[in-house]
Amino acid sequence: MGYNNASYSTEVAGVDKIRDLLLGNQMQDYDRRFSLLEERFLQRFREIESEMTHKLSSLESSAKKQMESFTAELREEKDLRIDANKEIERVEREHNDAVEKRLRSTSDQLSRLEREQNDRLTQEVQLLREEIRRRHEDLQHTIEKMFAELNGVKTDRNLLASLFVEVARCLNQDIGPKSAGRSAIEPPRGWVPS
Repeated sequence: MGYNNASYSTEVAGVDKIRDLLLGNQMQDYDRRFSLLEERFLQRFREIESEMTHKLSSLESSAKKQMESFTAELREEKDLRIDANKEIERVEREHNDAVEKRLRSTSDQLSRLEREQNDRLTQEVQLLREEIRRRHEDLQHTIEKMFAELNGVKTDRNLLASLFVEVARCLNQDIGPKSAGRSAIEPPRGWVPS
């Protein structure tokens, strides 16, 4: 039976359809997975940011309450000692000095804690940015590797098609002399045997 260009085109179209069926779903699955992964990273980043904001707000609120408590305590002590004698006034001054030292110490501690918290938050944000950048690079590397593999698969299929054409040509040469008068199978135009 003769070999013509129409049947060859049909075979190539069939191979293309099979390739789309095999790789199309896989590409969609990769896209879906990458989207889910990116979504999870962004969600985690938002959670950490919200958690750090909440912790900082709680710390500020606690510090404010403590300062208000110290201030109220100091006022109460001053009110109780207004009418006291000199000795009580001396004790009050000593006590006030001690409270002021405590307030300064507490204020220094709060400032230090706030700086430490800000530094820690900055470090965590930086680490998270680095992690997101690294994940992005990994994702880009994976996509590039996947495209390289897909190009390799396409090349292998072209090689397989050329192999089938070569087999058809060889079969045609074997059958040609025995079946005189029959039309020989011809390779497609433009094909050069390797």
